[in-house]
This record gives sequence, structure tokens and C-alpha cells, in this order.
Amino acid sequence: MKTKNRLLCYLTVIILFTGCHSGNRTIEPDIDMEDIDFESFSVTEVEEFPETVVRNKEYINLDGSKEEMLFGWIDKIKIIDGRIYVLDKRMRKLLVFDMSGAGIGTVGKRGPGPEEYLNISDFDVNTKGDIYFVDGTHDDDRLFVFDRDLRFVYVKKLPFETDLVKCLPNDKLLFGLAAWNKGMNAPMKIARTDMKLKTEQAWIKYDRDVDVNAWVSDCFFINVKGCIQYNKQIDNLVYEISPEGLLIRAYRFDFGRRNLPDIYRKDIGENWDEVQKYCFLLNFAVITRNHIAGTLQDRQQIKAFIADRNTRKLYTQKNRSTMPNMDIISNMSGYFDDQVISFIYPGKYEDLERTTLPQDVKKHVRDENFTVCLSFLQ
Repeated sequence: MKTKNRLLCYLTVIILFTGCHSGNRTIEPDIDMEDIDFESFSVTEVEEFPETVVRNKEYINLDGSKEEMLFGWIDKIKIIDGRIYVLDKRMRKLLVFDMSGAGIGTVGKRGPGPEEYLNISDFDVNTKGDIYFVDGTHDDDRLFVFDRDLRFVYVKKLPFETDLVKCLPNDKLLFGLAAWNKGMNAPMKIARTDMKLKTEQAWIKYDRDVDVNAWVSDCFFINVKGCIQYNKQIDNLVYEISPEGLLIRAYRFDFGRRNLPDIYRKDIGENWDEVQKYCFLLNFAVITRNHIAGTLQDRQQIKAFIADRNTRKLYTQKNRSTMPNMDIISNMSGYFDDQVISFIYPGKYEDLERTTLPQDVKKHVRDENFTVCLSFLQ
């Protein structure tokens, strides 16, 4: 499960961004907006989060002894009902493990057949354990459904192009629409549908200057304290949605002098050398009453961070080349019940023995396997 090529791909960035021109962002007029001023936090660079923000850490070694359960990277992790779901987009696999790390199986079969998929852009699991994923192949996006026993249920063609899917508890679905969507609900970012994929509501227009050929990082719908949070990379806006799929509020991240100038947002690819000199959100950001956690592109470095909203202290990772103990702060891939989910991959550390990781984790990673990390926030 080598990952060096994958890392190089992430660091050099295959630019396909779905961003926004900050001057014309469309916000629902009847929702609250809260500004998060990053320059108001005192910043400390660390190798490991202090106990004031992380009270405990747990590790789950994922079993890679069976060929079926092999993968090369983790793009998304979801933990629900005693199971760990792992998405590897490059290998186009969705794998399921139990909470001990033992493999349960893979979801679906890749191929051109009527019950087979070509790609997986996102997935979610509903309260019954049914698995929903989007086979995103441009112009022909499809929604696949499998039951808890990983058996095929049905597939439907989607009436729009989408990046994300989220199961709602009221038998509704939430979709994060692609910037290049030319189908139903264009040019909106989010749509709520019934189970027959009929749109009930769509919100937040993409700006006219969106660079539809650009992509910087993945994004997710994240469950946070009785709500759902969603953000697009570089946009620096995090939207909060109710469990029923109603837009509640938005958070606007302000990086002060490090904000990306509007002029560079019109063509992210052409301006990438300048773009990466500034600061903006990547992947996802989690906002709770006490904490903010996420990943930044900060002046040519990718940094995970956790901020304490009460003390106004922000902890971010040191330069990757100098951090022997960076076990939980980087590679954030999910959030679950006050826990930041991240992972350790083979080759992450130049000197694995210098880390403070448990011995069983060191051996597991040394044997070319992955370990999931759960960081419990205070």
C-alpha cells in the first residue's frame, strides 16, 4: 500500500477547483452569518496537540492481510454503528471494517455492467445501515445503494452532476452539486431531494466567475453536534444545515492580510503559483461551540489545525519535515462524536521509531498497513 505517488499528487495539486469569486458570493438572505477572525487567535506550532484541546487518543489498526481489503490511500473515513467505512478514490474502492480493524468487505463491484460502478466520488450511510454512493463519471452520474450486508439494492441515474451525497433521517437526500453541473438545479451548490431524486429545495448559487476546471481538495458533508456542516475549498465559507436539510447559518473565515485576492480566484490553475502564497480552507472544517478543526493551505504549506474558541488559542502543525510525532494532527479525514478522525500511512514518518506511537501501531505501519486515529476533543 505504497503512497508516495499519491502524496506527490496531493502536494503538487491537480487543480480542478470549484471555487468562488468572493465579491459576488450568494448567501441565503435569511440566515445568520458569523465571522471567524483567524488573526484574533494566538498561534502555536506543535507536533502534538496539548491535552487542553485533545483529552485522549485511540488507534485502530486496519487489517490488510486479505487482498480484497488492500487499498492505497484514504480520502474519507466514516464511523457509524460500529463500522468504519474507508474510501480510496484512486483505487475506486469503498471498504468496510469493524471497530477492531478487521475487514468486513468491499462495497460493490467495479466494471461496465448494469449493477457495477466506474468511480466513487462520495458515499454516506443511513440510519438503517444502507450505503449510498455517487458514481461520478461526468454527464452520467449515478446513485448506487447497497444494504448493510453489502448486497446491491438499486442504482438510479442522477438528474444533475454532483460531488457529494448525504443521507438525511427524514428519508431525504442532500447533494453537493458540482460547479460544472449542467443538469437540474444548476448553478446551485446544494440540493435536497426525496428518495425518488425529485428536488425539494436548492440553495446558494455558484458565482459566475467559478473556475469549473479547477479542483484543489476534497470536501465533505460532516455531522457536527446535531447539524451538518459543508464547505468548498478556497471559498472560506462553512454552511450549517439542519438534520432535516434546511440551511441554518454560515461561517465566514477571515484570514486578514492572508486572504486570497479576488483577482486570482477567476483562474485558479493559471494563478496557482500566486494562489498558494495565501491562506484558505481545504478539505473540511468542523465548527463546534468550543473548537474549530480543519486543514489550511497556508503560504505554500498544508497544515491541520485545532482552535480553542474560548481561550482564542490556535494550534497548528510544524513543518512536516521536522515533526517526528505528528500522529494525529495531519491527514484529517472525518469527524465523529467529538472525535477528529485521521490516519497514519506507510512512509508517513522519516523515522518511525522516534515517534510516541504505541508499539503495535509502529509495527502495523512498518508492515505497510494503515492505522485510523481518533482524537477526542475536550
